[in-house]
Amino acid sequence: MISKKQYIFIIILAITLGVLTAIRQINFWMTAILIFLSVTLIVYIPYVWYMYFSKDTEKIEAYLKQRTKQPIIHFYCGLADSDEREVDEALHLLKKKYKSPNITAIFTVAYAALENRLSAVRDDILLIKDPSVRQYYEALLQVEEGHYEEAEEMSSTLTKPWMGESLKAELLHKKGLFEQAAVHETKAIELTKGMQRYLS
Repeated sequence: MISKKQYIFIIILAITLGVLTAIRQINFWMTAILIFLSVTLIVYIPYVWYMYFSKDTEKIEAYLKQRTKQPIIHFYCGLADSDEREVDEALHLLKKKYKSPNITAIFTVAYAALENRLSAVRDDILLIKDPSVRQYYEALLQVEEGHYEEAEEMSSTLTKPWMGESLKAELLHKKGLFEQAAVHETKAIELTKGMQRYLS
């Protein structure tokens, strides 16, 4: 999870803080706390940045590809690449690691959405804990089953703007209005950040 640059930076920082605290005669515990907080920030800031805030898909991809040993990241990289073999492998690892169907439901449903077979995982949609994500997949299920009016009503109640735009794009695709769908797809991508932007 930690890159070579981060290791080097942590070592340099620890040495520098050690020398500065020796020169300034700062308490050992204060130095230990400073080093701990600094290391924590160095480790987690890139993760949080690329997973939730970055809009540079190339950098997000590079960051994620270095961490595909983690089953969740492996799954999402396979999903972004539309690589069924990789997604199947990662999904198997996730189900082996997380025994609770409530946890694995989101992965099963995301994979089914990629393959346009949400109706096959209808029960899993109900297991998704996050209400906004559950409602989004329920709306996509309505589109897949041809219930366009219900899906349109649901699009206005989605809490995240990118979800509404994505749903509108899907609706327009099903209706054969490809140019209008492309406009909403672009808007949906513009509204996303981090991992979600990479998946778009």
